[in-house]
Amino acid sequence: MIGIGMIGLGLISWFHENAYDQSGEIVKIKATCDLDQERATQRAARWGATAYTDYRELLADPTVDAVDITVPHHLHVEIARAALQAGKHVILEKPLAPTSADAEELIALARASGVTLALAENTRFEGAYLSVARLLEEGALGDIRLVRTFIAGSEVERLSDTSSWKGRKSQTMGGAILDSGAHSFYLLRWLFGGVETVRATAAQLVPVSEVEDHAIVSGRLVGGGLYTTEYTFTAEIPWTERLEVYGSKGSVVVDQLANPTAIHYRGGTDVEGVTLDAHRDVALWKFNSVAAGVRDFAEALAAGRPHGVDPADGAYALRVAERAYASVAAGGAELSM
Repeated sequence: MIGIGMIGLGLISWFHENAYDQSGEIVKIKATCDLDQERATQRAARWGATAYTDYRELLADPTVDAVDITVPHHLHVEIARAALQAGKHVILEKPLAPTSADAEELIALARASGVTLALAENTRFEGAYLSVARLLEEGALGDIRLVRTFIAGSEVERLSDTSSWKGRKSQTMGGAILDSGAHSFYLLRWLFGGVETVRATAAQLVPVSEVEDHAIVSGRLVGGGLYTTEYTFTAEIPWTERLEVYGSKGSVVVDQLANPTAIHYRGGTDVEGVTLDAHRDVALWKFNSVAAGVRDFAEALAAGRPHGVDPADGAYALRVAERAYASVAAGGAELSM
């Protein structure tokens, strides 16, 4: 039985808690921690766990073997560093850290401490993307000419709330590029080997926010093809993602709010295409993929194997984000990686 300590009990923590519910007898939440004492106590009661308001006290709890950190971005490094130094395994919500240098520090510290550092990146556990990965491994799409991604949803309420961390530069260090872009940059690394150049533009529609709520990042893939990624925090639609891959032998289109979710087109005359991923609850695609990644963390610890997401790929995503912000500052100039 692996004892889990949950630090930060906001919305995304429910996704993680559900994953531990589904993990059977291999894990149990032993401690919860939140600045809100009532919230920490209520969540702890369900598991017969101990409630804390200071993460340092949770890290000193001998029943806690691993910590699950879902706090605002600017607190990631401080808490993860302390947990790794305390010899605890760590799963950390994306982005791994505010900067790639911070991420590399955490990766090195985990290695030196002999513990697991896992990144909660749900992209790797989403069924449609896994179907695309299989097509690419089989060479069914041929040479990749163009990849497009689109991530959309609404953060207008939180961005408009000046008491929320979501729109405060001191607490998130970035908006759509850092937050949503991290998913696409990870996907481009995983499926296509990464990017060679970066060109970015950004905009802000929510006036009281301090971060960009829309961005387009594009350039050339390391394999020679082109890519375009777009993110918006102002779309009044259930959170969705879209992936389009166009190759010399065929193409695939993924739309997370559609059913079927993914269709493989075997050339320009294949009007109907082949369904790759269907018959699932469209409303739960994000919830289920996040939970699958967290379950993999628990199962990896129990089996003594690595987690499905290499944290080095999370650090890579941050490097791409940093180049994107540099491009924005340079007026949309194309920069090399």
